[in-house]
Amino acid sequence: MADVVQGVAPGGTDDRFLPAVDPLPAGLVSWSLPHRIFFRFVFSYLVLYCAYSLRFLPGGSWLAQPYDNLWRAICPWVAIHVFGLSGPVTTYFVTGSGDTTLEYIQSICYLVAAIAATIVWSLADRRRASYRVLHDWLRILVRYTLAFTLFGYGFAKVFPLQFRAPTFARLIERYGDFSPMGVLWQFMGASTAYIVFSGAMEVLGGALLLLRRTTLLGAMVCCAVLANVVALNFCYDVPVKLYSSHLLLMAVFLGAPDLRRLLNLLVWNRSAAPADLSEPRFQRRNLRLAVVVFQLVCIGNVLYDNLNGSWKRYRETYINPPRQPLHGLYEVESFARNGAEMPPLTSDRTRWSKLIVDGRSGFSVRMMDESPKFFGTDYDAATSTVRLLDPGGAKVGALTYSRPDPDHVLLSGSLGGAPLAVRLRRVDTARFLLIGRGFHWISEYPFNR
Repeated sequence: MADVVQGVAPGGTDDRFLPAVDPLPAGLVSWSLPHRIFFRFVFSYLVLYCAYSLRFLPGGSWLAQPYDNLWRAICPWVAIHVFGLSGPVTTYFVTGSGDTTLEYIQSICYLVAAIAATIVWSLADRRRASYRVLHDWLRILVRYTLAFTLFGYGFAKVFPLQFRAPTFARLIERYGDFSPMGVLWQFMGASTAYIVFSGAMEVLGGALLLLRRTTLLGAMVCCAVLANVVALNFCYDVPVKLYSSHLLLMAVFLGAPDLRRLLNLLVWNRSAAPADLSEPRFQRRNLRLAVVVFQLVCIGNVLYDNLNGSWKRYRETYINPPRQPLHGLYEVESFARNGAEMPPLTSDRTRWSKLIVDGRSGFSVRMMDESPKFFGTDYDAATSTVRLLDPGGAKVGALTYSRPDPDHVLLSGSLGGAPLAVRLRRVDTARFLLIGRGFHWISEYPFNR
């Protein structure tokens, strides 16, 4: 005998003896027309945007390169022939900025292509009731794209490489001369602990996205982390606004299907139904096993590349940092050119005020009027000599260095054809509050300077 449900049918008819009707499987639930159209657009746009994730596959750079080359050809053409632009902004090359004119044009091209694909798709596939399976595949693509991207950014902070402690040059630079991005970079670099914490949160969010049971929690962590990143990028003029905004939208996309459940639980104080954790599943056992192995290989490859690369860079930067023989921050005590002592006049653009040697090659000189001058360097440790080079690599002088005591350095030789003699005094950088203040559990009074 069929199961029955109790109740009163419309019109007053007792339906206690009507057969129970099971709900349709989730995959067969019909989506509304706006829902289907919106999904087609989102799917088209995200697939176009996430195609760069091919590079995360083992040896996947050769797959991603043709796609990248395609847009490198399309975007300049659109810039010139559609928007009427000319000059350097139409040249597609890496500048270190993610907010170039061509980056915006590429996003516009993605948008137009997604709209066109949505129109064609909607006309050709009018009768399909829903796209449940396709939605599940899209979530997998976005999950792994976002997770692997966050691993790259996160491990570059867990091993504090993206942000560095303020350099000697930054320590003596006037705060008013910093750019907004420079302020942010120095703020982050001033606290290694905070750098590591922010990176750990990015890695945590990415790791949670790898498992479907923790995807919602991962999306929530990613939304919190990336909302802060996007705000910093916009408020401090960091040229990664487009990219970070896309990453935030990916996190929102992953959490959106559970928004009603979250509102019921966190806002309306109602019970939340269990989430549907089903995913596309191959019928053949061999295919399922191959997919698991493929996932593990991809995850292992990305983790190995990030951990190994970050550790190598961290070791080179912090454990065994290459330093020049004159590494340090110096104040100029005396400066003689052509045998004549030059007084420390603040209006003099030719007399040195400070010498900054920080990095693998080259040093920076601050003149009395605070204008900077940079030289490349080539050291000969056997003769304690340093050759000075102009930006083009041509020799402009040579100086011999000596240390009469641990706190002083003497330079003598020629620069620009003129004899030069300089006496330098090493500056103890620990006297800068930004470096020397340190951490305090107990502070009887605020130390805000």
